[in-house]
Amino acid sequence: MNKRSLLVLIFILTLMSNRTKIYAQIDLESKDYYVWFDAVVGNGNSGIYNGTIFLEKFKAKPGNHRFFLDDDYKLGNLIYDNQAYYNIYLKYDIYDDQLIAKLPYQDNFLFLRLIKEKIDFFELNIDKIDNSTEKHSFVNSRTRPLILNDDFNGFYQILLKTKIATLLKKNYKEKSELIDNNLAYTKFYERSYYVLLKGNTYYPINSKKELIRVFSNQKKYISLFYRRNRKLFKVNETDFYKNLLSDLQLLIEKTAIK
Repeated sequence: MNKRSLLVLIFILTLMSNRTKIYAQIDLESKDYYVWFDAVVGNGNSGIYNGTIFLEKFKAKPGNHRFFLDDDYKLGNLIYDNQAYYNIYLKYDIYDDQLIAKLPYQDNFLFLRLIKEKIDFFELNIDKIDNSTEKHSFVNSRTRPLILNDDFNGFYQILLKTKIATLLKKNYKEKSELIDNNLAYTKFYERSYYVLLKGNTYYPINSKKELIRVFSNQKKYISLFYRRNRKLFKVNETDFYKNLLSDLQLLIEKTAIK
């Protein structure tokens, strides 16, 4: 056994003895070691090469697409089949609610649609060099935690974590077919809704009434917040719900102290 092979073997044994099962977030402290390990062993030997070939079946006009944000691959991290993978180029298809990976293969790339049930968590736009991009994190509702309600299925964007609940957003797209200059196109339309993960239960919160059902003791404050922030709700729903959840946490903490 040569020196390089021995080094790789020692590293593998060390990982096996120290690794614990990863849940709703990636262990960033060990990231550099995993990246180094992939560089030595080669991504071709890793379990992420497990999915189906992605082929675009829709023809849309430029600028219109089925993906989250845009149709470019973004540098990301993910937990796949209980294994963390770093610096993988990913693209999130929010029409089919699938994650696609761009993986090196020989002298080219494979575009794989990863197996959805094996994905616990992923994040996009992790490139620290480009400060103009915002990192986006997503959790699979079917794996962390496991729930039985079919109304909440698939990937949810993590917007805000607090002690009382986690604010999630479901991004998706609908489509229609159109004809332009005797050519058929698919047109995609962005849609979304908001959800709270409280305990191990998902709650829709797309109205004041639904929020009050979750936080019945804070009914008065929720109604007041809605009245004072009507403009924000119309302009930026995400900031509206983030601000409201932050306020509710402070209110609940103050009430608990008294």
